[in-house]
Parts: sequence; C-alpha cells; structure tokens
Amino acid sequence: MRYFVGFLLTIGLIILLIILLFGGGGKPKSPLVNKTLSSYSNTNAQAILTIDGPINADSLHQQVRITVDKDNVTYEQIQGYEGNVVNMQNFANTENAYNVFLHALAHAGFKKGNTDKNLQDEKGYCPLGRRYIMGLKQDNKDIERFWGTSCGGTKTYGGNLSLTVTLFQKQIPGYDELTGTLNNL
Repeated sequence: MRYFVGFLLTIGLIILLIILLFGGGGKPKSPLVNKTLSSYSNTNAQAILTIDGPINADSLHQQVRITVDKDNVTYEQIQGYEGNVVNMQNFANTENAYNVFLHALAHAGFKKGNTDKNLQDEKGYCPLGRRYIMGLKQDNKDIERFWGTSCGGTKTYGGNLSLTVTLFQKQIPGYDELTGTLNNL
C-alpha cells in the first residue's frame, strides 16, 4: 500500500512539473498596452520624417530626413538612392520640448495608419512628387511607420499629413534656408 501511494505521489509531482515547465505556472501574461506617443519623451525613441523627392537619376535624387529625440534635432540632406548625407545640422533639444512635440504629433494623428503588409513599401508611388515616410523608432526598431504622398491616393498614413510635415519642419531652425537650393522638396 505504501508503494502504491508513493507511486501516485511521484506521478502527481511529475505531472505538476510538466505543467509548470510548459506554461501552466508563472505570472499571467499581461495584454499589450498601447502606449501614448508622449510616453516616449523620456526614452531613446526618435520621431523621424523623411521627405523623398521625385524619382529621377541617382545624381539628381534628393531627400531630407528630420530626426527628433529628447536630446537632439537632426537635419540631413541626402543625395542619391544610396543614402549619401551631403549636409547635416544638429540642434540641441530638451525632454520637455520633445514631450510637447510628441503631444502635437499625437493630435495630428501620428499613430493613425494602415498596417496592411501589402502597403508597407512606398517605393514607386507618386513618382513625380514627394513621398513622406514618418515613424517612431526605438533601439533601431520601428514602433510606428507610415507614409503618404504629395499626389494623394494610396498611402498608409491616417493622420493630418500637412500638419505632421509642418511640425517636423518647424523643429529645424532655418529650415527654409537649408532646403532653399533643393529641387521639389
């Protein structure tokens, strides 16, 4: 009788161990929380806008990239399709300024968009106009990434495109002077 009880106890312990090892134990998994945009203001997250010019020869192609984080605002002028930065300007930023900027982006609908996998790539859309690629990155990973165009039509960005682009441009002191020599940007 003692052996039988010991056998049942051993079997019960083995079953309990298997349940604990394969997901029955531990803390319950919390659902993913949709963070507010402004909650990233004290992190290393970066809000980024790239304005991609008309599709043309590599030697003529131009882009502007604006990157905003809690410490810096960076303006980059990019030549060609290989991402060659030909002009870069850095401006100091503060966490409070970044927080206000993120709040403004949130009100512009920065997190609204279509996440359809078939529309992830903006390449080729609006070939004679501009493509606006915007997103939020943290640790080199996209948290949000959407795009729109100056042509209208197909896009993934669901916010106010004009307001969003203007908010980014207003982060760069002397933006108009920096881009004055660029064609179609």
